[in-house]
Amino acid sequence: MDVEPFKIIPVGYVRKNGETFIEILQKFHEAIDGLNEGDWIKLILWFHKSDNPEKRSVLKVHPYNNPENPLRGVFATRSPVRPNPLAIYAVRINRIEGNRLYIDWIDAHNGTPVVDIKILVERLDCPGRGRSRRKSLTSKHHGRLER
Repeated sequence: MDVEPFKIIPVGYVRKNGETFIEILQKFHEAIDGLNEGDWIKLILWFHKSDNPEKRSVLKVHPYNNPENPLRGVFATRSPVRPNPLAIYAVRINRIEGNRLYIDWIDAHNGTPVVDIKILVERLDCPGRGRSRRKSLTSKHHGRLER
C-alpha cells in the first residue's frame, strides 16, 4: 500500500525564555479567541529534531532511553523517535498576553513547531477519571473543560 505524504503547517512555536509559552503566529491569532486563563488544552507538536529518515524508521525503543528498560514498540511509549514525530501535551493556560499562551514547563525544545491546539475534553481525553478530578481540571470560566 502506497501512502502519500500530506502537509502540516505550524500555527505557532514553543518558546522558552525564562518562562515557557506558545507563540501563536499572527495569521492564526484569531483562532485563540475563546481560550481563557485557567483553561486546559492539548498541544500537538512536531518534534522537528527527530524528523529524519533514520529516526522515523525506528519502531522499538528502550523507554526513557534507558537500556535497562525492555524494548517496546514506539506506540507504547512517549519517545520522540517514531514514524511521525508528533507529541501531545495536556497543559493549563496560566496567562494569555497577545499571541502568547503561557504554560508550565514541557520537555520540548525552544522553537518546536506547534501544529494544533485543542481544548481538553474530559470525557474523551481523561477516560476512567472520577468526578474528583473534574474539579481540578475545570476552569472557573463556566466549566470550560468540555464534557
